[in-house]
Amino acid sequence: MITQEGDCLQYLLDYKDGKIKDGLKIGCHLDEYIRFKPNQLNIILGHDNVGKTYWINWYFLTLALQHNLKFCIWSGENKKATILRDLLQMYYGIKFKDLTYQQITSGTTIIEQQFKFISNKNLYKPNELLKLFEESECNVALIDPFTGLDRQMDFQSNYNFLNTCRDFCNKFGVTIYINTHPNSESGRSANIYQEGDYKGHLKAPLKDHIEGGKAFSNRCDDLFVIHRLVKHETMKYVTWVNVEKVKDMDTGGKHTALNDPIMFDFNSGLGFKVNGVDPLQNVRPKISNSFPAKQLPLNQPDIVNGKELLSFSEKLKQSNLPNSNLTNSDVPF
Repeated sequence: MITQEGDCLQYLLDYKDGKIKDGLKIGCHLDEYIRFKPNQLNIILGHDNVGKTYWINWYFLTLALQHNLKFCIWSGENKKATILRDLLQMYYGIKFKDLTYQQITSGTTIIEQQFKFISNKNLYKPNELLKLFEESECNVALIDPFTGLDRQMDFQSNYNFLNTCRDFCNKFGVTIYINTHPNSESGRSANIYQEGDYKGHLKAPLKDHIEGGKAFSNRCDDLFVIHRLVKHETMKYVTWVNVEKVKDMDTGGKHTALNDPIMFDFNSGLGFKVNGVDPLQNVRPKISNSFPAKQLPLNQPDIVNGKELLSFSEKLKQSNLPNSNLTNSDVPF
């Protein structure tokens, strides 16, 4: 199909007038490098056991609470219950064992309004998984990892898979994140720190280390590398993020400098801190009932995929919550 003449004119005029919105922020140093944008295909790369899934789920939770985005998660290597446990700790900012039964129940209800999970008891072909993403009516989908799908893993099959995902994003306006692992070369001695404080520890993989070849970096919009020094006495509690590709910098985001990753403090599992800032702090539920909730002005909605969206926390603030079983201490305002 040949496009119509002039169908991009309005975009070009809006761009000249500064009317094209930047990608969504989460309120910390990360915003300088990574912005959420609809209709994208993004790649996450990292060694095994560095916390790729944990980090991206924290990022998703922050986007859900601040911007009311809906997520659909397929995680072939992580249990739904484990993911929910981690999300609940971050959501309340309280160790899971210290949560009340009521907090666990109501918090799970709130989180599952924003997150749908696809069972990992079945083995899915790519088209089957994408069909489930479509049925979920999500804004954002996670494939974790791509090697867990029922498909061939040769070079041409990787391009076919990525082209199919790209076509899905274009048709439905959904942003897909794909978790990937590096190849064997990335774990050999040439990729080990030879001196300094990190001597003997594994370096972060390069984007060209992706298992399956350069097809992934070639076809994606954004690509970032998650890394952690898992055997270092103190740095094992710090997650590194290197941004290796940002296709559209005009709407926000840029590469991190060489050997200068963004550092995320684990914060005892209560939600990452970036340069001392906890992006979840202002959207967590109030725990104390000692003082009445502060009346806040209405927020202007975000526009995602052409729809006006208030954050989930704002929707709760602005509603009277009829027939709700949530107590004041469990509502995020």
